Amino acid sequence: MSVVWIVENPAAGTARITNLLCGFIAVRAFATVRSMLRVALCEPHSAGITPSIVLLEDHCTAGSRSLEKVVAEVRGVLTRNGWDGVQIVMVDSRDGASGTEDPGISRHVKIENLVDCIRQLTSYASNSTLTGSRQLQEGDLRLDLDAGKVTCLACGQHDTLSPTETRLLRLLLENRDRVVTRSEVIGKVWNGTKIATRSLDAHISRLRKRIGFTGILLESAYGDGYRLSTGSGCEAASGRITASRGGSTGISRTAARAKANAWPR
Repeated sequence: MSVVWIVENPAAGTARITNLLCGFIAVRAFATVRSMLRVALCEPHSAGITPSIVLLEDHCTAGSRSLEKVVAEVRGVLTRNGWDGVQIVMVDSRDGASGTEDPGISRHVKIENLVDCIRQLTSYASNSTLTGSRQLQEGDLRLDLDAGKVTCLACGQHDTLSPTETRLLRLLLENRDRVVTRSEVIGKVWNGTKIATRSLDAHISRLRKRIGFTGILLESAYGDGYRLSTGSGCEAASGRITASRGGSTGISRTAARAKANAWPR
């Protein structure tokens, strides 16, 4: 399902853009760019919030920050979440307004042409989805970037990662032939934001456990960084875990853990 995220400044008047699109397509409205980015960084992929299009009203860039800085910030967060294909559209809601060119903006559109523009973009997105999804694979591990879901191809088990875990695993998969340094991880997963060593280690440890069922190992190159390697294969397929822990095809890891915990000790 296509979802449009809208940043529409309430101080500029009524929510014209939101009202225009409600009933035509699923929308999620925000009063500021910052509030939208906070949601994008904090909410999990499993909540079904991944946008197809981000609409920025021209009023939202008013103030001390330039259009270029706002668009760069939005694009940076979209990339960190693995949402590289999301289009940013600037809506010129003021009469006589003309869009300022910026390479981060997919297109400018007058508000009176907005519905036709959204129809065109969502139709293109639907057709693109049919031809292939954004996935990365290593051994029996397959990562769906849009859903944040890890699947083991050998046994069919799957688990859903958080946005941070998805970004981290994506970085490692895209650089599977080498060690990814700690500074690279911080720079690309957390966009250079300062993070404590213990916190980084905790994220690595958590991801290592989350993908362990696929047989892919997340190794630490001490003093250097991290890398993925092919281990001894899928746990369930090799018989190292029982069906009660999720060995049956298609069961999610969350359901498998709940089932195992329910068994008498």
